[in-house]
Amino acid sequence: MDSDTPDTPVAAPAPKAQAAPSPYKLIVKFAFADYQVGQEISDADEVAAVLTGDCDGKVLKVANA
Repeated sequence: MDSDTPDTPVAAPAPKAQAAPSPYKLIVKFAFADYQVGQEISDADEVAAVLTGDCDGKVLKVANA
């Protein structure tokens, strides 16, 4: 064997797990930031950020079916 070749197999990194989907989607009632009225926000990170921020009253929280 060549000295540059490792004796043990190299394992590929595991694929990243997808984030769990949010149990809610948001519908924008009043425009704020880059969101327009009627826009749907379904990304779990964005949903969490909006709901914990000052703009939580500008959206309608809808349960995902």
